[in-house]
Amino acid sequence: MIGIDRDTGATVDDWLQFVQRATRALTTPLGTRQKRPLYGCQITELLGQNLGDDLLILAQSHAAQAFYNRHNGIDDFEPQVIVASRHGAGLLLRFAGTWKNRQQTFEVVA
Repeated sequence: MIGIDRDTGATVDDWLQFVQRATRALTTPLGTRQKRPLYGCQITELLGQNLGDDLLILAQSHAAQAFYNRHNGIDDFEPQVIVASRHGAGLLLRFAGTWKNRQQTFEVVA
């Protein structure tokens, strides 16, 4: 699948296009899209709260759920490791897993 980078306007495909799709799905609040109410992730509900260890674990759980929600269109990545950590005033999510029979890693800042 070929797409356009939302920041630069350059053409992206393959892995970079998937990372952009995953970032968009993980940072979109669940239920905010009018015609796709099941698209998104609950991670954004945690932002603005005190990020204790319990909320970091909850963020990891919400991130895992996003990959198994077929409405997000990112179910072709099978996460094996999801790590949430504090990053400035938000979260940094690190993912490692299998995509198209290749081991891949990427990060999302929420």
